Amino acid sequence: MAEEAGPGQWRDRALGFGAALAVAAVCGVSSLGLLFLGAYLDGVILLGAILRLIGIQVAYAGVMLCAFCLLVSLLGADLFAKLFLVRDKAITPEVERELTAMREAPATVPITAGHGVLRILAVKPLLWLDPDAYGDDTTPVVVVDEVEHRLPGWDPYDIPALAGTVEVATWLPMRIGRSGRQVDGSFSVAEGQVTAVVYRPSSLPELPGTLATVAREVEGDLSLSRLSWVTALLIGLGFVVWLAFS
Repeated sequence: MAEEAGPGQWRDRALGFGAALAVAAVCGVSSLGLLFLGAYLDGVILLGAILRLIGIQVAYAGVMLCAFCLLVSLLGADLFAKLFLVRDKAITPEVERELTAMREAPATVPITAGHGVLRILAVKPLLWLDPDAYGDDTTPVVVVDEVEHRLPGWDPYDIPALAGTVEVATWLPMRIGRSGRQVDGSFSVAEGQVTAVVYRPSSLPELPGTLATVAREVEGDLSLSRLSWVTALLIGLGFVVWLAFS
């Protein structure tokens, strides 16, 4: 039998519907205001057209965000994640198990009061597409809260960090002395715990690569194409229902 929704689930669904209504109201009013203002200022060179374009973009963003809130509240977070979060094809079940094991391994550095550990999981590219820029001896450079760490290799590397939000930047040093494209991000480090971050550098110096937590690597990113198709389907169904009862 299907498990009945508890009070917490109904509360979350109500919050989702409330958020959808709030988004619809705010974005709808903002979009209409910009469209009317654009029409009013149509005689001003480019200004009217720019305002109308912004109004259309606000309307599109509002529809997508409204659909997002409705779908999360209707489907639940878990089912929504299975349907709309898409992860990289490189994250196979075996890779997922390896990342999870590296994340859960004990810290290799002492953890003092008020500190946690930021674990860098650097993934070496299988092939250097620009061998003149990088070589087999290339290892990442990581900056955590303005302190630079040159990694000795590609094994997991633990860095003590103050508990809270830390700023991380990383890149690959090039053979000619310059640095490849930098990728950065903000991550939350819990006191006494390990926060694992996966760095996937690009094998080309012109591209920055990616930097994300293990959880995001495993779960994936929101597929805007899937959300757009489902949103269009919902709008179409709503239009058909409206025609049927009008």
